[in-house]
Amino acid sequence: MIRGGQDEVDACEDAVQWAGPAIGTEDGYEMRTVVIVGHDYCGFDLFATLRVGTRVTIATPRGTWSYTVYAHYVTPGRGAPAAGLYWGDLTLQSCVGPDTGFSYLVRD
Repeated sequence: MIRGGQDEVDACEDAVQWAGPAIGTEDGYEMRTVVIVGHDYCGFDLFATLRVGTRVTIATPRGTWSYTVYAHYVTPGRGAPAAGLYWGDLTLQSCVGPDTGFSYLVRD
């Protein structure tokens, strides 16, 4: 995973931290949500379809953190504006079919 913008997402090489603080310093209660995105056609479609209860582990040079999926949301349209759709400690975002999906996670 890398931090970046649309160019990094379009490169289809890594999941991209699109927004938010450093992983491990997030706080969903303070609306400090880490947002990680990737295109569905690059293999990141699972970001939008993880089952509630699924654990996700992220390793960084600063440490390893675990999160659990607690909810999903799908909004119409691919690349739809995401304002107001980032929740929890971690949001994973990818297109799913003709729409944009979000998985919401809380740090364990």
